[in-house]
Amino acid sequence: MENEKENKLKEFVIENKLDKKWWNIPVEGLSIEELKQRHQAFEHLSSSLCGKDSHWLGKDGGGSSSDPPRRGHCDDGKLNHMVSSSSKIPHTVEETMDVDVQVEGEECQRTQNRGKAIAVDATSGVSSQSKKVMKVVVPRSGVWKHFTRTKESRDRCICHYCQKIFSCATKSGTSNLQKHLSICKEYQAWLISQGMNQMEINTDGNLKSSEVAESVFREASNELIVNLYKPHSSRTATSDIVEMYVRKKAALKNMLRTTKQRVSLTTDIWVSQVTGASYMVITAHFVDATWQLKKLIIGFKYVMDHKGQTIATVLLECLAEWDIEKVFCITVDNATANTSAIRRFHRDFSDVSPESLVLDGSFLHMRCCAHIINLIAKEGLTEVGENVLAIRNAVQYVRSSTPRLNAFDLRVTTGRMSRGTLPMDIKTRWNSTFLMLSRALQFRTAFDRMEAEDRLYNDYFLEMENGVKRCGPPSLRDWSAVEKLKRFLIIFSNSTLVVSASTSVNSYKCYGEIVTIERNLTALANSFDPELKVKASEMLQKFLKYWDGIKSVNRMLILAMVFDPRNKMQFAKLCFEKLYEKESLESKAMLESVGDLLRTMFKEYNTRFRGSTGEASQSNHASSSQAPPESQDQGTDRMELVVEDFGYERMDCVYKEMVAEKGEDTRDGLEVHLKEAVETPKLLLGVEFDILAWWKVHKMKYPVLAEMARDLLAMQVSSMASESAFSTSGRMLEPYRSCLTHYMIEFLMCTEKWMHADIKSFKHKHLMIEASRSKHEVEEGG
Repeated sequence: MENEKENKLKEFVIENKLDKKWWNIPVEGLSIEELKQRHQAFEHLSSSLCGKDSHWLGKDGGGSSSDPPRRGHCDDGKLNHMVSSSSKIPHTVEETMDVDVQVEGEECQRTQNRGKAIAVDATSGVSSQSKKVMKVVVPRSGVWKHFTRTKESRDRCICHYCQKIFSCATKSGTSNLQKHLSICKEYQAWLISQGMNQMEINTDGNLKSSEVAESVFREASNELIVNLYKPHSSRTATSDIVEMYVRKKAALKNMLRTTKQRVSLTTDIWVSQVTGASYMVITAHFVDATWQLKKLIIGFKYVMDHKGQTIATVLLECLAEWDIEKVFCITVDNATANTSAIRRFHRDFSDVSPESLVLDGSFLHMRCCAHIINLIAKEGLTEVGENVLAIRNAVQYVRSSTPRLNAFDLRVTTGRMSRGTLPMDIKTRWNSTFLMLSRALQFRTAFDRMEAEDRLYNDYFLEMENGVKRCGPPSLRDWSAVEKLKRFLIIFSNSTLVVSASTSVNSYKCYGEIVTIERNLTALANSFDPELKVKASEMLQKFLKYWDGIKSVNRMLILAMVFDPRNKMQFAKLCFEKLYEKESLESKAMLESVGDLLRTMFKEYNTRFRGSTGEASQSNHASSSQAPPESQDQGTDRMELVVEDFGYERMDCVYKEMVAEKGEDTRDGLEVHLKEAVETPKLLLGVEFDILAWWKVHKMKYPVLAEMARDLLAMQVSSMASESAFSTSGRMLEPYRSCLTHYMIEFLMCTEKWMHADIKSFKHKHLMIEASRSKHEVEEGG
């Protein structure tokens, strides 16, 4: 019998052309495809040796017909070795495949009589074990495309993108893995990378994704090498660019006209160092229908001078060119000409339409907060110029050559200080000076050791510079003065980062930053340190020059802060109490004036919203309800008469009487919103609250307030958006391109910015689509 089974096994091996690796090579040496093939071979061999139709085992499934019945026990050692080896397949990265094979049991058996006890082998004395189960587990959740179980435990898995390990017990589900994908930054970046990286312009002048095959790219490269096509002339390129500008401008004008969008403007003037010509850039900011903040350059105009009348004229002509009839505010720097320009603009633009300005343009002029902070910070750097210069010269010496930098690094290492870069500053940018001084203070000990040990370092400060001995090395007095200066600059640096953002919403943060600066300067002005007290007092006077005790701050900044659902009026009340003392008359007056202004603005928007949409006012939105038809009223009256005749009381009738006695709720949407509790969202570390998304969700509940929020949150508190265009224009109007006409410069500037905006919008939409698709797949799989 044993020889017969051995021969059967050999015939099976020869027939299926299986070599020795199927039996001798361990599982770790085979690929996933070979593992699948070996499993199929084992199944086929198992059914051949142990199946019911194996007549050569005897009618009982044992040896011959004369042998005792053994219920199909297979005692072939090789077969047992093969099956047991297949059950030890490790869980590797190949588990990301859709099939996960698990083998339970060690021997192949069959049960002849269901429900009876397993017989004992008369020859070997070993009872047959439970039936081997070939279990195929197919992961149903699509989340397993992005996670892999670990080798150590099947209840732990690792993310393919951020390599973080998560629990994935079978009974717990995959909801935690789905939530991780929604916040995994590496996964979001991977989604973007899976999109089409190349863009092309279609016949409509819009950007679309494109994919170029390798063969097409090689063919095009060869054609360029042999110069098959004649390059087009500059005249043709000019014509194409102008046509593209006109086409894209028409599309943008149509969008603004269709949505009847109210915009906030920022403007500034730039003088080219190459040609000496002055250009005025005008940027429009608004929140579109999808509640995304948009920035659109609508003009890059050549101006003859910087007078207020010229600025106002260019503004009016640009808005008329774009058919813009609604403006919320205009953000400019603190030049006197800008104040005159806004006054002229207000006078002329108010005649365009009754809805051209908000609150009759009383808050049209917005001063650039970043410019004011910049002036105050420069005031603080003036008196400590020599102290800063000594440290700047020390940093310049260290960074001037590699040997000097290595000598400095040696002092840092031996002094057990934290390593880091030592940046040089730009003299005209105080924030870069702040970063340089902050890092230099951290390496103060290393500079002191350089002065004590390095002769070349000391000789460097003995050299003459412009006929005067070079300032330095830094002394104790220099370090002390700079350390005190840092306490001021860190306040301005943090506030500048907040108010300078032009691609994200920051209007609701500005007033809090202004109060923060005033409070800290006031505290430092009351310090016991005489030098610190004098410096803080000087900066505070400069601060109050532009914001007269916070009273000259544009009130729209306070309203924007109120429209943050996390703040509302509570945060404004706190700011007033900190500025004017708690329960003071000034604090109460400020709070009352802001409340009155908010209600006045709400009434104006409510009237316009009701007139433009034809809908009912939001004043009774919180409690409005449709009146029932007349027939139902009559039927109800008849029912009540019948009820009264019967002499018993119905609860619905009692409730109607109670409502009639209390009267209708006359609270408007503004009052309902302010009376509700403030939002306290639980955000992950580093994730900022999306205020536009909140108003997008609640715009149906507060339609008028949502329109107010759209304009207030699109407001810019600095002119950085317009100034950022000057860096591009500086690269465009270089010495080799100084002959460009003023019109061509505007065409190039605007078209480039519009195309960049299209690319950004396309990537955002593509990311949203991919994220939504991935979420849908994960939900279907779970």
